[in-house]
Order: sequence, then structure tokens, then C-alpha cells
Amino acid sequence: MKLLKVLVAALLLAAMVTPAIAEDRLSLSGEMRVRAFHVDVDDDSDDDSTTTWANQRLRIAGKIAVAEGVSVTFRTDITEGTNWGDSSSFGSTFGNPERSNGFGSARSGSQQQWDRAHLDLTKNGYHLRAGQLYFGTFGTFAIDTQDNGLVFDFNPGMKVEAFFIVDKNNDTATDNVHDGFLYGLGIQPKGDNWSSRLYVANQNSALDRDENVVAVIASGSLKLDAINLFGEVDFFTGDAAKDVTIAPGVVEDIDAIGTQVMLEASMAATDMITIGGQFFYATGTDKDDEVQYVLLGNGFNGWDPIYDVGTSLSNEEITFPRPFDFTGESAGVVGGRLYSSFKLSDSLNLGASVAYVSEEEDEFVESDGYQLAAGLTYAILDNTSIQLQLQYEDMDYQEVGVATDDDYDAFRAGTGIFVKF
Repeated sequence: MKLLKVLVAALLLAAMVTPAIAEDRLSLSGEMRVRAFHVDVDDDSDDDSTTTWANQRLRIAGKIAVAEGVSVTFRTDITEGTNWGDSSSFGSTFGNPERSNGFGSARSGSQQQWDRAHLDLTKNGYHLRAGQLYFGTFGTFAIDTQDNGLVFDFNPGMKVEAFFIVDKNNDTATDNVHDGFLYGLGIQPKGDNWSSRLYVANQNSALDRDENVVAVIASGSLKLDAINLFGEVDFFTGDAAKDVTIAPGVVEDIDAIGTQVMLEASMAATDMITIGGQFFYATGTDKDDEVQYVLLGNGFNGWDPIYDVGTSLSNEEITFPRPFDFTGESAGVVGGRLYSSFKLSDSLNLGASVAYVSEEEDEFVESDGYQLAAGLTYAILDNTSIQLQLQYEDMDYQEVGVATDDDYDAFRAGTGIFVKF
């Protein structure tokens, strides 16, 4: 009995001490969101649709300070990917079994995924990140990937960065597809009121085909009092695929092409009002043996500047494609957008924009149209906001050689409660 009392006392002491140690080493952050969406599409081909749904996600990120210059980071998303009431996608890839609610149907909402799990080592100005990580070049997100790999950087007067991502490892005797890699090198010179980035990257066989694409990415920003200027030019070249049958009896290599430009200017007109404009240009192709590239990587982060009005509701469920190839037919783009934001109080922010896009090359498709968006963010409590976004687009779409067109207009709305911690 005396030994039992000692053991219980030791367990109680450990229970009191361990949280203090964990609190000192572990920092947590994240977000809980509950959202609802409505989409109404009026298609000239009589393929109209109206959909309303809700979903949620609990995101938890943690950083464990192991020692000086050593840390481990993780991030998990819980109940993401399942709409409310959807029992068709219960469980997860981590082995959660089907569960019954007593009436013979599966419960929804039990999905979980881990998208970050990496270590960071820092010593004498050198930094290495290794594991499952995100890497992107921001701006137009011409490199945008979430995968396993290494990122190394140091700063001899400017930041120098190298990355190596394993996109696909095919190590079975029956798999003839090459391993997939994405790797490159970048520098980031900057001054008092300007900054720039220059990256060179190669994507090799990352799309289950004999692929070898090179990208050169150059961007710069300049701040002149209340005016902010940004520009980026991205260039893609190389082989998109080898020995592809593009017609009966016709086998060709498919070339990767792509030159895209984004220019942006914004100005704080007053303490409450910011206005800005963006210009988008990308070359398309008129050849069957070419395909337009707009990014390297798996596009994890996404990028929807057309509907970016300051909320957290676009770029996922109610989104517009990346503008540089908005048709999905390697037709390029010529377009622009005007936007504004209004800080009406410490709690209330409004945003609005109007955009227009058109194809650059009309050999295979002719498409153009305009997009309108408005958004609201209202802080109802500390770290808690209600958000609302409304979108409307009117697009003309005509595939060359096809008698019928596919014009449409669409109204999309989203709202949600967001709690950040």
C-alpha cells in the first residue's frame, strides 16, 4: 500500500509538471471556420444548376522548440473535405472505420489530413527545412507546391534559397514512369523601399509523363510613400511530354510554353480607403504540339486574384481559375482588374473589385467576360469574424469549330464564421 501511494504521488507530480514543460516548448495556432455557400449558374446550353452547401474545418498548427536552433512543426486539418450531411466520405486515409449512428447510415465529417510535418535547423545564419512542407514564390505563385523535400537558405547580404521537392517516387518494378522532382535556386535582393526575387526552377516528370520544364521567375516591388508598385514576369520552356499521339498515326513531342506578366499598383487614398489595379498578360498558343504552363508544383496554395476582396471565402469553393490560362485551353490572357478596400471602423472592412479577361490566342477558343465581387469582414469578438462575399461573372465561350457556344453567367455567395487562435 505504501508503494502504491508513492506511485500515485509520482503520477500526480508528473501531471502537474509536464504541462508547464509542454507549454514552454510548444506553441499552437490555427483556425476554426464554419462556412456556407450558394452557387447559381445560368448556362446557355440549358445546363443550369443551383447548389447550396455548408462545410467546416478545424486547423491546428504547432511548433515544438526542441533546442536552440532546432524546432519541429506540424499542421493538421480536421473535418475538412466533407460537406455537412454528406455521409459518402466518412473516415479518412488514416484508417478511421465506418461508424453507424444507430439508424444504419454512416456519420459524416470524420476526415483528417496532415499537410505539414517538418523540422527546422538554424545555425550561424544557415537554415535548413526538411520534411513535408510548403514552398512557393508568392506574387503570381509560379512555383506553388506542398510536398516532401528540402529547403536551404542563408543570407550573405541577400537571401539565397535552394529547394528540392520529391513530387513522385516510382520505385516499383512495374512502374515505368520516371520519378518526379521539382528543384531550383533563388535570390532575393532588397533595399530600403524595394525588394526583388529571381528564381530558376526545373520540374522533371512530375505529371506522370516524360516532362522536363524550366521556369525563370523575376519579380520586384517598390514603395513610394503611399504608392505600392509590383511587377512579375514568368517564363516557361522545355518538354511537357514526349512521344504523344495527337492524331491517328501522328506522334509528336509536346513543348512547354508560357510567358506571363502581372503588373500591380495600389495607393492608400486615405487612412480608410485603398485603391488599386492589376494587369494580366500571358501568351497562348496556336499549335497542337504546345501546352501553356502557368506554374510548377501541385498548386496547393491556389491563386485567385480576380475575386480577392479581403475575405477568406474566395480561392477555394467560389473561385475563378488562375487568370493566365482561365480557359484551360492554353489560350493565354489579356485582362485587368480594379479593386478597392474600405476600413469603416476597427471592426468592419469592405472590399470590391471589377475585372475583365479575354483570351490572347483565339486559334482554339474565343472567350471573354467580366467579373464583379464584393466582400465584408466584421469582427464580432476578439479573433472572431463574420465574413460575407458576393460574386457575379458573365462569360462568353466559343470553342472554334464547334457549332454551339457555352456562354454563361453565374452568381456565387459565401459566408462564414472564422475564429483564429
